[in-house]
Amino acid sequence: MGNKGIKMFTSVCAAVIMLFILSAFQTVLGQNITASEETETMQIADNKNAEQTNSTNIKMLFDETEIMAVLDDSETSRAFLEQLPLTLNMRRYADREYYVAIEPLPEDGVVIPDYENGDVTYYVPGKSLAVFFGNEENFTQGGLIRMGRIISDLSLFADMNDSVTVTIEIAESEESMQNYDFSKFTNVDITGIDISSLNEEELAVLYAQARYCQAMTDADIDTMRELVSEDMIYTHMSGMQQTREEYFADVANGRLRYFTIGIENPVIKVDGNKAQITYTSILNANAYGARGTYRMSGTHIYEKRDGAWISVNR
Repeated sequence: MGNKGIKMFTSVCAAVIMLFILSAFQTVLGQNITASEETETMQIADNKNAEQTNSTNIKMLFDETEIMAVLDDSETSRAFLEQLPLTLNMRRYADREYYVAIEPLPEDGVVIPDYENGDVTYYVPGKSLAVFFGNEENFTQGGLIRMGRIISDLSLFADMNDSVTVTIEIAESEESMQNYDFSKFTNVDITGIDISSLNEEELAVLYAQARYCQAMTDADIDTMRELVSEDMIYTHMSGMQQTREEYFADVANGRLRYFTIGIENPVIKVDGNKAQITYTSILNANAYGARGTYRMSGTHIYEKRDGAWISVNR
């Protein structure tokens, strides 16, 4: 084989190895990535951080059931926050909402033509607080100013009584942080986000992702199984797919060896029992014999099952 042939063969081999490396990393992220998508992810992260700076977490205790919500920074919401803490007797209506009259609020907020499940609103005609949890497909309701959104699982409302005592207060982020010790994830570096600004559910999703990444670096298959649904399918950039156990086998036998993982500019969105986390991943790994550090963006989808956030297929 001449020099030209040797060079061509070497280039092809390098390309194949790189494809395997990226495929392995793509297994972690579950989607194809482009440079423009990475830039867009960073821009979204900046916007999200700005939104978090202007939002306030509240905790609503419906008798014995804790419901978390995030309020926006409108004049209506700020005036409501000034009234907290409150203890109210709220009534259930049409399996869609709990409501109660409150001190009148300024009407300078986000006016919505109809409610969505999970809305925390001020009902202007009745000068009432209305917390909507269901039946958006069967009812319409005007006269609402949306103050925020529930971030807890809406199924928690299913078995509540027709009349409940509700205590509402501002949720302290520091109190939530005590439940999540990110410092134990020694091989995972989270950057580009103020963790103390996250609400309870956002913290839980980020914690689950960081815990999974740490388990990858430790080749801790038991923890990885705990955090991923049994039917998870990992799709490589090459189009090849692996079941959960096939991918875990590559991690267990060292064909995929992860040393450190960076989680950069994470954006967490929670809607009831569904969530997603998008971020730029910085992976230092030895994939099928090739060592390198790579950056790529991707989105993980989570679902809350039995009180725990589990990574699932799209």
